[in-house]
Amino acid sequence: MKRLHIERFYLNRLDDEYPMTVRITLRLRDAVDEGMLREALEATRQRYPYLCVRLGVVRDDDLSEHYVYEDNPKPWVLSAGQQSVRLFGDEANGHLLAFAWWDDCVALDFSHVLIDGDAAYRLLRTLLNEYCRRHYDEGLSRKDVWVAGDDISPEEYTDPATLPRPEKLAQPSAVQHPQMQRPRVVNLSTEAVSPIAERKETVLIRLSEDQMMERVWALDATPATLLALLLTRAIARLHADSVTTGGIPTVCVAANLRRALGVPLAHHSMVGGLFLPLSSELAEKGIVEQVQAFRQMVAAQASDEQLQAYFWQTQERMDRMELLPTLRARYEAFAPVNTLMGQMASCMLSYVGKARLGTAEQYVREMVAEADSAYMLVLEVSAAAGRFTISFTHRFATDAYLDAFLDELRALGLTPEVADRHPLHLAPITDYRNNKS
Repeated sequence: MKRLHIERFYLNRLDDEYPMTVRITLRLRDAVDEGMLREALEATRQRYPYLCVRLGVVRDDDLSEHYVYEDNPKPWVLSAGQQSVRLFGDEANGHLLAFAWWDDCVALDFSHVLIDGDAAYRLLRTLLNEYCRRHYDEGLSRKDVWVAGDDISPEEYTDPATLPRPEKLAQPSAVQHPQMQRPRVVNLSTEAVSPIAERKETVLIRLSEDQMMERVWALDATPATLLALLLTRAIARLHADSVTTGGIPTVCVAANLRRALGVPLAHHSMVGGLFLPLSSELAEKGIVEQVQAFRQMVAAQASDEQLQAYFWQTQERMDRMELLPTLRARYEAFAPVNTLMGQMASCMLSYVGKARLGTAEQYVREMVAEADSAYMLVLEVSAAAGRFTISFTHRFATDAYLDAFLDELRALGLTPEVADRHPLHLAPITDYRNNKS
């Protein structure tokens, strides 16, 4: 049994409306062989014992409630069809992740409580390699892929919230994160130029990796900063009056905290946020200057010192939440966060980086990630098999923001393809707050 620390940030806020689950889908070269996939999944499960857990709740002598992980010997669920199973509960055998397959696709559904995109990529590399060795080539190289039989490093278990703080952060709130000082943003929850739809939709946009990287290198950009800039430019185009109203289009870009925290192998969910505003002054400049401004903002906010401060301030807040005795009380105290998010950024962008699926990538045609948050507009970017796939997830009744973003891509000389659009449907979660062990 393991008392939870870093996981509390998500556990205190998840609910039916925002379950904070993610689906990553691999579209393979051929139809899936279910039998081989089940064998590959079992081999994969052996490699990740720390992901074979179920969520429990314990009470201290003073009746204060706390979350724990308990070992879960039950197999991971593999279901046929695109429908997700409900995580945390019986449908998923109590696990916080599950798998599905249909046609030529294999999908991983996971809770952000358990892992983030970086850790999910590791898991999928293992599963893909195990499957392709069985289906295509038993001699397939395992270079840079974690597989069953490896020596599992203790560092994979390391929760940075249990480590000593850096000396400069030993005192609470020793370093104030610059994100605390921000101008008012364009809030798409309350100021959108389109009516808000009843539910969210995902639009899949495909881009050639060669074409995309040519523009990235020409502008001395990165994929994340360039796409973040184009997204804020699209919002600025639709909110031309923001100069007079005082709202600034701002994108929150997900940041991996592992390097800054010194735990590169840890499996935990470790994501921070970088806030990139497109001010009216910057909007008047050319795209080269805008790219460099965004890169400078990223460099300033993503320094080890700033990310460490962000992480430990978050842990301070969770420790204060722990003073409330019940899970329900902490959830209610954390409830305003979803509303506050719309006041911190206009939208969200997440790019884990190139998938690096190893030699098995030759059998993959596409990788797609879908996620949700309190933002009305979320971009999940995947790069695999020579293609960038952007999941443009929005809750607008019209295509105003989608069309503006596509126009920005085309203006840069890119040729985006709208490959699919469908209602967002991610794995729901069981009411774990009433799961009293």
